[in-house]
Amino acid sequence: MEALKSGADHSFKPVGDNDFPNFLHAVPTPGETGEACTPDRQATLLKYRADRGPVAYVIAVFALRLLIWTLATPWICAIGVIPLAMLGVLIAPINHHHQHVNTFRAAWLNRLYDLVLAVQSGVAPYAWVLHHNLGHHLNYLNQPPHENPDESNWTRDDGAQMGRLEYSIHLLLHHQIDIVRIGLRYPKIFRYFLLMKLPLWCILGAGLWFRPLETVLGFLLPAFLTLFHTMWVTYEHHAGCWPNSHFDSSRNRDNRLYNALTGNIGLHTAHHMRPGLHWSLLPALHAKIRHKIPREQIFKSFW
Repeated sequence: MEALKSGADHSFKPVGDNDFPNFLHAVPTPGETGEACTPDRQATLLKYRADRGPVAYVIAVFALRLLIWTLATPWICAIGVIPLAMLGVLIAPINHHHQHVNTFRAAWLNRLYDLVLAVQSGVAPYAWVLHHNLGHHLNYLNQPPHENPDESNWTRDDGAQMGRLEYSIHLLLHHQIDIVRIGLRYPKIFRYFLLMKLPLWCILGAGLWFRPLETVLGFLLPAFLTLFHTMWVTYEHHAGCWPNSHFDSSRNRDNRLYNALTGNIGLHTAHHMRPGLHWSLLPALHAKIRHKIPREQIFKSFW
């Protein structure tokens, strides 16, 4: 618990990679800093100025949810389920980026932000770190029947490719099991995951006690839909890319509007190349490696 309070930096775990001789391919443990890459050094709450917009958006949508939860009738809450889930769609990549490079300088602010993100995106604090950072990023080149398969695997046990719906349902049903399995290999991080469950469950439990239907319609159901949408869209990132190297293992959406709304998640090869790099710095890295990515795996369209 001391690590949660202290804000101490946790080191990166380097992975040997001959494809990237000039860059470190790293998977971050759940620390308070990302890789050193020109952060905002002014005495502000945030590490990077680029996070001001995402933080404002997350807080604004959370305030809207609280307003609906407090004042709206159940019928209004029901009407708001789909709009709130759609607003949460943009919170999902913000949560993803925050779990790679924590947003605030202070540890306690990052843990509080974890909770605000969790109740809107459907992903609990440190769940991204275990399943995604320490699972998917290590194994994304390995699909079943590989002995160390990707936690977000897009092939069946016999090596045949799943469809998008099958992939999404499979990931939904298995991701909690994978979190526990990975957590047993990283007990300290797993302990953080379990500790952060306590305030999260207290918040949701209080909501269900005082306004049960409004809590389900304003928070739980929209968050579930947002979570399923996140799984649905991640299918595109790697499915069907039978990699020979890291450069041909991901699809990229090199579309300005798409990347403005998702924090450059479309520049996916660059993200996997430097997962500890702040999202605002991915375009520069993408420009350096773009010529090495197969043209058919770079899309200019939004959809």
